[in-house]
Amino acid sequence: MDRFVRVEPKYYKAIAYFRNKMLEAKSSFDGCFLLEQYDDIEKWDLNNKLFESYDTCPPGYSLGYEYLYINDNDEIIGIVNLRPDALNHPYLKLYGGHIGYSINPIYRNKGYGTRMLKDFLVICRNDYKLDKVLITCNKDNIGSKKIIINNGGIYEKDIFYAPDNTYLERYWISLN
Repeated sequence: MDRFVRVEPKYYKAIAYFRNKMLEAKSSFDGCFLLEQYDDIEKWDLNNKLFESYDTCPPGYSLGYEYLYINDNDEIIGIVNLRPDALNHPYLKLYGGHIGYSINPIYRNKGYGTRMLKDFLVICRNDYKLDKVLITCNKDNIGSKKIIINNGGIYEKDIFYAPDNTYLERYWISLN
């Protein structure tokens, strides 16, 4: 049964495999907080741990938590990053939202993304006590848009994202 786990050393090899698949597919690493920049998965994990506490979170950043969505063989289907304080952060409340995610290219277009977000929304509600979440996606990312809408996403508006010269779509999902 597919499930969420937190990052720990026993998953480093699977994370490296996921990273390689994402690089091969030239995919965006949304929700994988800088994974594309780290050949050393242990260093990536140690960096991520800094963002899990107000005491160690670098100035100007928001708390963030990485979750792996794995199957019974401990293969990574996707990775999700939760920023529970997103609405208190100037960048995230406009562009990033509460949740970023990426699906392993070998699991795309098979319903895993919709199921992954559905399962993660339970964590948002139960463990982080969120009553709604903001999720954004590139306007041309049809797969991500479908995942969000399939999970009750209500379109708010488009917003121009100058660094990429593109538009993002903003969606809200109620967790009540």
